[in-house]
Amino acid sequence: MRIKIVIKTDKLPVIYRHRVLSLFKEALKRADQDYKEYLYNGKITKPYSFNIPLPREKTAYKGKIQIDQNFIIEDTIYELKKSFLSLYLSALDYRFLISLFNGIKRIKVFDFSSDENMLVNGEKILWEIKKVIPLNEKPINSNSVIFRTNSPIIVEDVEDKPVLFSDKRFEEELNEVTDRILRSETIKGKGLERPLKFEPIKMNKQVVKHTLKAFREKTGKPIMYLTGNSGIFKLSGHPKDLQILYRIGIGNRTGQGFGMVEVLG
Repeated sequence: MRIKIVIKTDKLPVIYRHRVLSLFKEALKRADQDYKEYLYNGKITKPYSFNIPLPREKTAYKGKIQIDQNFIIEDTIYELKKSFLSLYLSALDYRFLISLFNGIKRIKVFDFSSDENMLVNGEKILWEIKKVIPLNEKPINSNSVIFRTNSPIIVEDVEDKPVLFSDKRFEEELNEVTDRILRSETIKGKGLERPLKFEPIKMNKQVVKHTLKAFREKTGKPIMYLTGNSGIFKLSGHPKDLQILYRIGIGNRTGQGFGMVEVLG
């Protein structure tokens, strides 16, 4: 199942994914506090992925982004006065989606900024929730699917180094990452039914700026640079595994807004 959350806001800084996580936590808190505590208190594999495509009608400029009380950076800000944001969410866990759906509908306005966090040129940003729309998903019954990335696929090795689609190790690392994710109790509880085969069709490298509180506290740096893989590719494997990946996203950091895919054929 997928949902689309329509948001009205004037601006969107290039660094925003961590605030989407805060929106999800707030929604779950309002609808299902026990599930929220279970999902976010501890290292649990998140059963979802999400993406915010930038609207066509936008202007970009450089401005000051106050990430928190310790870090202010100058980076890209998108002006969206004539457009709405669409936040797309896909999930495997029915409880997560229903709870999020109900919780989001109770939030009229979400504080994207606080007194010290995520201010843009010293001003607060608000997200006005306009609509929450259920979307249909496509069933997967074959051994091969052509996917398009909605957000970059991040594949990282045991040393947390990025692995690109052009690297001869990519398929091996993708299988290792996916098998580990599927074994999580929140996903499938066991590994791949059979190994995945990855065939790039029209892929490219994409570097994304991202931040998390734990990262800032550990490194003393305001942002991280994640190297991902974007484009169109063919993925072969067991239909059951392909359906799960379609729902939760592919690769590392899917719960942070990476690896969301769409079925092309």
